[in-house]
Amino acid sequence: MKRYFLPLLLVLLASCHKTTPDNDTQVKDPTTYYANLFAFNLMYTYYLWADEETDAIKSWSYGDNPIEKVASLRYKDANGNLVDRWTELMEDCSSFENSITGNGKTFGMEFILLRNGKNGVVMEITYTYANSPARKAGLKRGDVITAVDGQELTMDNYVDLLTEKVYDFPGTITLGMLEGDNVQMSAVEMYADPVHVVKTLDAGGKKMGYIHFTNFTWDASLGLVEAFKQLKAEGIEELILDLRYNTGGYSITAQVLGSLIAPLNVIQSKEVFNKEVYNSRLSASMDEERRFAASYTLEGYVKPLNTLEANPGVKHLWVITTGHSASASESLICGLYPYMDVTLVGSTTYGKFCGGFLIKSDRFYDALAQEDSDVDCQAGKKATEGWGIYVIASRYADCNGITRSMPSGIPADYPADDDPRDGFDLGDPSESMLSVVLGLASGKPVTAAPAHTKAPLPQPLPFHKPGFGVLLY
Repeated sequence: MKRYFLPLLLVLLASCHKTTPDNDTQVKDPTTYYANLFAFNLMYTYYLWADEETDAIKSWSYGDNPIEKVASLRYKDANGNLVDRWTELMEDCSSFENSITGNGKTFGMEFILLRNGKNGVVMEITYTYANSPARKAGLKRGDVITAVDGQELTMDNYVDLLTEKVYDFPGTITLGMLEGDNVQMSAVEMYADPVHVVKTLDAGGKKMGYIHFTNFTWDASLGLVEAFKQLKAEGIEELILDLRYNTGGYSITAQVLGSLIAPLNVIQSKEVFNKEVYNSRLSASMDEERRFAASYTLEGYVKPLNTLEANPGVKHLWVITTGHSASASESLICGLYPYMDVTLVGSTTYGKFCGGFLIKSDRFYDALAQEDSDVDCQAGKKATEGWGIYVIASRYADCNGITRSMPSGIPADYPADDDPRDGFDLGDPSESMLSVVLGLASGKPVTAAPAHTKAPLPQPLPFHKPGFGVLLY
């Protein structure tokens, strides 16, 4: 198998280094052959732990099951515990891609999964997006779903049901509700705006800005700038950033958001927001520092986004976090810690301390076609149509080289429990987690007393939607 270095991130314009692994074999099936060629090159070139996995990568064969091979290479610690929980080769990467752009066919609802009895599973709605099928169908925070298209959710089927019917192939769906009703809705193409709730609240006479932010999509930067202009005009003194369900996205969006929050002198002096550390093959040319800035010129925008103009100069940042706060959420917190007072309320973050690239096979073969290569790139592109790889490529750190989320997340300073069934919408001062923050900010700490209509359901389940814990560069 030949190895091709791709020197420009995401934009695969050139490659040239060639080598053959120890177990090189000839394979008749073109998809197997070209998927292995694609995955091998990307793992060898970009994988953060490529140095540690060199022998295993070099033993790659054209005859391997490419998806299983990539999974087998994910880095483990000395005790055999999986450190890299994210690198993945996908036969169809469309759901993953949609989840990080905010665009795509969707029902516009988010939820957590809970055990219900010995083998039952339920979906508990955490929020719905404006103008979404879920919102129009009347679904709201705290609603509990027990069945999908007539099938009761169980420990045996919930992963397959949600993957196929909610994420990979969303169409028309019938949801069975805990109260016995059925709700039917059809997915639509829409942009799920991650700047979900923006408002000003009072904490003992102090003006507090509140933003519930759901995803670091590329297009979120514009909405964030507008939201901060609003909060600045309203004269906020402190900011509550609700990242309890924010699983990550683009690093540039984290950088923009950081420049909307950090002290003005930090922005003006262009201090270091974070540092990126790559493997030894790339570190000499790619290790870099990302800095706060007064404006950002982003692809797709007509003019630069002015962050300094929108920055309200807040004195204190409060962040609401849970185990669903991941990746770009964690890098944002990490990058701001050295420069301002940051207080986390909730629970420990997920622990995604690294970032990667989503690279589609067609871009790889298009780039390779421009090189002096004996690979049939058109055949490769055709055989791997729809394939993509998300490969962990770097570790982030703050200006002092500290990665606060490594290895197991950033602990909260004050505990608070998320409870979608407390009877209050996100942004309501009485909502379980927000009420704790407002109490702390006003100097009168409170313990939320949720107004349940039914007992809370126990035991959250580990299921992550496509793109969970992504930090893209």
